Amino acid sequence: MISYGGNFVGALALVGLVASSGAFDEAAAVGPCAIAEYKCHHTWLQAMTRGMLCNWLVCIAVWQANAANTLGGKAIGVWLPISAFVSLGLEHCVANMFMIPCGMSLGANVTTYEFLVNNLIPVTIGNTIAGATFVGTAYSLAYGGLGKRASKAFAKYGL
Repeated sequence: MISYGGNFVGALALVGLVASSGAFDEAAAVGPCAIAEYKCHHTWLQAMTRGMLCNWLVCIAVWQANAANTLGGKAIGVWLPISAFVSLGLEHCVANMFMIPCGMSLGANVTTYEFLVNNLIPVTIGNTIAGATFVGTAYSLAYGGLGKRASKAFAKYGL
């Protein structure tokens, strides 16, 4: 929770810096506003599922980077799954902590309620489900202690 809160505070501070910098004129603000509005108008199930798929790819990127021995291997290991999540339009709670408030600060037609309830909460739940189960549990079953315990339990019952 501390990390989550710190990410949120940092993202909002960055939004404040971007907004005060004047980096987005009216024409440039169209993109961030459209993205914020789009991200806040999925159904709850769509937002949660997009969060699950996104964090599955993010976790794969972390595992691949850790598995690689060279800087180039680590870069490629991260680049492919992250490129996939971005190009597919999937949802990551920390990225959305910046992107949606940034759009809101530039005039997006999104309320704080819509941001929190239609996006941040279901996306965070989806990210958490994927992070806890899709990669970590699979690797533990395949290579770690969870797999060893499961093998012993199956052997005990002749499976």
